[in-house]
Amino acid sequence: MTARVLVPLVGPDGAGQQVFEALAGPTAPEPHPARLTPQISELYDFGLYRIAQTVREAVTRVADARRDRVWLGRRNARVNPWYLRISDLQVGRLSDENARSAGLGLALAALLEAFGRPRDVVFASGEIVLSTAPGRMAAVEVGPVDGIRGKLGLVGDYISQHRAQLGGSRILVVLPKLAVDGRPLEQAEARTLARVREAAASAGLAMDVLFAETLDDLEGPLGPFEAQPVVDVRRATIGAAAVAGLAALAGAWLWIATAPVALAWTAVDGGGEAAPQRAVYRSDTDRLELLPTCYDEQRQPVVVGGETLVLRISARDTRPLAGWLAPARFFIASVSREADPIILDASLFRTAGADVRPGRLEDAVAAIPIEPTEDEVRLFVVATRDQTVSLSQLTEELRARLTGLTGASVLTTSTQFLNDRFEGQIDYQFKVTTDESLCPR
Repeated sequence: MTARVLVPLVGPDGAGQQVFEALAGPTAPEPHPARLTPQISELYDFGLYRIAQTVREAVTRVADARRDRVWLGRRNARVNPWYLRISDLQVGRLSDENARSAGLGLALAALLEAFGRPRDVVFASGEIVLSTAPGRMAAVEVGPVDGIRGKLGLVGDYISQHRAQLGGSRILVVLPKLAVDGRPLEQAEARTLARVREAAASAGLAMDVLFAETLDDLEGPLGPFEAQPVVDVRRATIGAAAVAGLAALAGAWLWIATAPVALAWTAVDGGGEAAPQRAVYRSDTDRLELLPTCYDEQRQPVVVGGETLVLRISARDTRPLAGWLAPARFFIASVSREADPIILDASLFRTAGADVRPGRLEDAVAAIPIEPTEDEVRLFVVATRDQTVSLSQLTEELRARLTGLTGASVLTTSTQFLNDRFEGQIDYQFKVTTDESLCPR
């Protein structure tokens, strides 16, 4: 099966109007000479690779959330493989604005393929926004985009021009919930939507319009996104009957030993925000003094170079006896736009009464010194039950994956790399500045 989503494009000046198809299929492309990610490598020549990295992380978040619901957990769940490409464009490469507005269409095509949800005709326009708010790391929001009126006009034109080929089809149009001015889009473009509905009705076609706030909202008209278990309850029951107690024992061990590790930031001072916190060393008291969180104009945390970032986390096993059967290992990874990635063993963490023990980080604190350089950094705390993981090999693999990447792609690729290898993961992104006036103490 190949999933298809039609994406209308309108340039900032109203020119360059066109409709292209976002296609997602199960066949992998030929390896790219630049070693690009296979799932999105065919989008590079169209100026879509950067937004496709965001789309890949968004689809992975949605898929992982569904895989976690499957019996025996994520390792026992699968979704269909998907690889993105697009139909030919009238314009060779897209502008940044058009690339962002194509994000929803690309993500929707990948989700339709991943979860086997074919639709007759689907149009989509919107931006994919990855939430970084504490407690909402799995959320993927649909952001507003410009030019909706012109894009809806293209939808109406497409229906009128292809009414013969569309006979009997049910059309779905997916748009952001809000317009760029903050009003509900359904209200802001009511007249234009009415004209598009009239065009569909005159062609004898049924049409639904979905105003999505997050990708989870797509499950309404498309049906539930469900990962398929590799081993379901029925197969496990048959196996248990065949090998009696041995199969039951092995299944119980697998269920426990593959338990995800639930990691979470906790407030450093015991009562504030559940996130890492700035601190500065005071020689007169020989102690770290906590500082208030500093934000830039985009509400991203800022740390002054030379300060210390204090991390406090909690970690717990999500199933009984998991830490006894398969103790978890913990690592701290630091990835930035400018510096080489670093992965450290979590022996940096200390608890209130003892050093870190295998599989135990119930209330642990670590202090990370911040280099005095302008940069953007994402810190990760990750956990795995695989005792064979080599710290040096893991670092080499991550550095190889980041070769040739710059800017935000370094951070998103690192997130995906660590997510693929660890059962538990949390991260914290912040900017580093050398201008102390931006964050007064």
